[in-house]
Amino acid sequence: MGENKKQGQHWSALCYHQYKDGSKCEQRGKVMDADFFNALYDRIIHIDPNILREIELHGSRYNDTQVIIEVKEQELKKQKRALDKLHESYEEDMITKQVFLERKAIRSRQIQKLEEELKDLRKVVVDEGNYPTVEQIYERIGEFRELWSASVTSEEKNRALKKLVERIVYNREGNRVELTVCYK
Repeated sequence: MGENKKQGQHWSALCYHQYKDGSKCEQRGKVMDADFFNALYDRIIHIDPNILREIELHGSRYNDTQVIIEVKEQELKKQKRALDKLHESYEEDMITKQVFLERKAIRSRQIQKLEEELKDLRKVVVDEGNYPTVEQIYERIGEFRELWSASVTSEEKNRALKKLVERIVYNREGNRVELTVCYK
């Protein structure tokens, strides 16, 4: 709900969130005037140190997961080689059919378990690989600052925000508004 552009634009953001039980969000609208945009800008360019620590943690977990995958792949190769040798031993009559079947069942279970673990770990790597690094966040903030300072209209500021921010959550208690910025 904009006002006359000559007087400055003020926008109201209403929360339309509806919970699973059908109840609606209790947050009332927030008038987004120049003070709001300035506070939002400050909140975005000054990243919470806890968020940076979390991003770094994701990066180290990603590397740890990569190492675990490499170890599991080596173990899988080892188990497959052992199964091949088991087949050779049976074909050369070095072991009985009963011993072969028992050992084959054990090796096959181990191989299946390792393949399932690797499948799950690779899913984690794909998910964690999508997290931005701290450097990427700072680079995006630099781009955001340039776009923001060059923007004149609310639409241009909105475009600048959408390049960096996934969503902005605000919690209003009386006259106090707390902003939480979720980066892309």
